[in-house]
Amino acid sequence: MNGRFFHFLFPEVCIVCGKLLMPSEYGCCSACRNSFEAFSDCTAAGHTLMHSIESHFRGKCPFERAFCQYVFHRHSPLQKVLHAMKYEGMYNLGVAFGRELGAWISDALPPESIDCLVPVPLHRLKHVERSFNQAEKIALGIAETFQKPVRTDLLLRGRFTVSQTGLHVTARRRNLDGAFKTPLPDMPARVLLVDDVVTTGATVVAAAETLRRGGAASVSVAALALAAKE
Repeated sequence: MNGRFFHFLFPEVCIVCGKLLMPSEYGCCSACRNSFEAFSDCTAAGHTLMHSIESHFRGKCPFERAFCQYVFHRHSPLQKVLHAMKYEGMYNLGVAFGRELGAWISDALPPESIDCLVPVPLHRLKHVERSFNQAEKIALGIAETFQKPVRTDLLLRGRFTVSQTGLHVTARRRNLDGAFKTPLPDMPARVLLVDDVVTTGATVVAAAETLRRGGAASVSVAALALAAKE
C-alpha cells in the first residue's frame, strides 16, 4: 500500500512498528524513537560532524560550527521515519524534529550568534514533486527555539541535479558545481544552514561556499543526522 495513502487511512499508528500512538505522540511512537542512535553530547556530535566533512574535503571546512543529533543508518527506524517525512507527505515530522534539534543545540549556540536560518533548497521541480522542502520544515522547528527568521530567499537551487545517492564524494562535488546561487545583494552576516542528513557533506559545503561568496561572514550548519560509514 502506498505510504501516503496508508497514513491517511491510519494516521494514529506508528510509521515504524504500526502500533497505536499515544495522544502525545506523532508519526512515530516513543519506543521506536528511542531506538534512534543519538549522540550523547551536542559538542561532541558537532566535532564528529566537522571531522567527517574535513575528512572528505582535505581538511577544509567552511563552517564556523556544526551540529547534529543522530547517527543515520540504512534500513533503520530513523531512515523509515525520514522517508515518510520526505516522500509520504508527513512534513510535520520535520517541524517536530526541528524543535528537538533546536532544543539540543540551544546551549551550545546562543541565539545572538546567528542572524537567520537558511534551509538547503530544493530545485523547483523537486519542490513541486514533494510539495514541500524537508529542510525548511526542520528549520521552522529550530526557529521556534531561536526566534530567528527562516530565510528561503537567500539561497536558491539554480540548476537541477541528479540524486547524490551512490555517488563518490568527487562526483558529488561535480554534481553540485554551480547548483546554488544567492539572488539578493544583501546577505546577513551570520547564517545557520539547515539540512536533514549529511553524508559526505558535499551539499552543505557547496551551499555554504555560495553563501560566503554572497556575503555571509560566517556559516554554521545544523543537520538532523550524520550518515554512518557502512
